Amino acid sequence: MLQHMSVTLPKFLLVTPVWNDSVRLEHFGVELAKALAISGLNLTWVIADDGSDTEEVEHLQRLKEKFSQIYSDVVLHLHPERSFKGGAIYQSWQQYPDVDFYAFVDADGAISANELIRMLNCAANSENIDMSFIAVRQFSGPLAVNRSLLRKATFHLFRILVRGIVGLKWMDTQCGAKVISGNSYRAVREHLVEGGFVFDVELLATLQQGAWPITELPIMWQEISGSKLYLWRDLLTMTGGLMRIRRRLNASAL
Repeated sequence: MLQHMSVTLPKFLLVTPVWNDSVRLEHFGVELAKALAISGLNLTWVIADDGSDTEEVEHLQRLKEKFSQIYSDVVLHLHPERSFKGGAIYQSWQQYPDVDFYAFVDADGAISANELIRMLNCAANSENIDMSFIAVRQFSGPLAVNRSLLRKATFHLFRILVRGIVGLKWMDTQCGAKVISGNSYRAVREHLVEGGFVFDVELLATLQQGAWPITELPIMWQEISGSKLYLWRDLLTMTGGLMRIRRRLNASAL
């Protein structure tokens, strides 16, 4: 007689960081909550507020209640002081020390809920529990992203800087969805310092230095208005962050 064995599903923690961004979250959040409700995933969804204004916080509290009516396991973290995108994500990740996978997705909906679920399922079905997955935008082929020439040029320039300064050869370090294995994150988290735009680069570079496996997943992505990134000003700031990351990586390798 066949014995029915219970299968333990891997536990996910998904964080969506927000800073005065409740309007875009409202549209994407309903879509994501519906997708999570039928996904069958063992997942806690955290909305991590990075010190937004009082009115924004009140709106987020209402949204949390709205999303919870669709998908029950939704949590709102109100971080009192701004620590930027990476800082907000890490603060929320640290409150769940034992999950199998840590993930984040941006609130703008540039990556659809269905595409995110596809990423999460790749992790859930992976034979290697230590494998991490990063979304990668495409600029040719069936998943090609439609972007302005200026934004394409900036993307490729930053990728060249990342390769030249930090030594990462990933196609896209900045796409707004990643699924990181719990074992790998816990092994490197004490070395993670950056909280701003280059936190993704530091995370991937530190994982690479520790020989943790990473898989790139081509993703459907669309440009969404309302970005808080100012191309040339922030490119200079990000370049400075890349230099700091390289110094720390070199020091830790000694």
